Amino acid sequence: MLGRVHKNAGWVSAVLAMVALYLAACVDDYVARGNAALRIGDFERAISNFSKALDEDPANRDARYGLALSYYTTAEDGERLRLPSFDLWSRAAREFKILSRVDSSGRINANYSTCLFYLARATLAQNEGANVLPLLDQSIQLDSVNYFSYNLKGLILSHRGRGNDLEQAKKIFIHIVTHDPDFISAYVNLGNVYWEEGDVESAWDIWSMGLEKAPDHEDLLRWTRVAEDSLKAMVLSGEL
Repeated sequence: MLGRVHKNAGWVSAVLAMVALYLAACVDDYVARGNAALRIGDFERAISNFSKALDEDPANRDARYGLALSYYTTAEDGERLRLPSFDLWSRAAREFKILSRVDSSGRINANYSTCLFYLARATLAQNEGANVLPLLDQSIQLDSVNYFSYNLKGLILSHRGRGNDLEQAKKIFIHIVTHDPDFISAYVNLGNVYWEEGDVESAWDIWSMGLEKAPDHEDLLRWTRVAEDSLKAMVLSGEL
């Protein structure tokens, strides 16, 4: 009797092992199909195959990353076509959030950070009054050199127009141009803050610095001329 029980137990174990191997093979096959579809831009099939893999193994890192990347690239395509992309960026961010629980290595941080930047921007496109600062702060925390998130945060704070917010915005734009001197829009934005504060000289200085980096930039050309005219008028009136 005991021998029969042991035989049955061994048979069950063997069956379970075969099932596990079969499921693992299925997951690997779905992931491979998803990656192949993703490489050629067939995002619908990529999403379908990665989702099937995750139905079998929800913690599979490669499938989870593939699904997040599929939604990310689909949302990017929407951005290029100027289509509403809030739902797609929301779904991509959701997948990256789940992925971050599966993969804590930090390898996904840059993509996750960029995704949150685009989600913040899509949120503002849908609702200008939405508070996206927490999204941008998380984006910056994930990738400290994501200057697009810094720049958008600075713009939001500068548009509030309050004293402390303007100071924070100024510090952000100074941080950007200090660490990434080729980030041209930060020169425009920093000059605008000085201009709003009535500091025409500093505004002219910053816009001129930006113009050295981008001599054909229309906004910098226009605002530098405006600042020069203002400085000349101030000299003639004795204010300088």
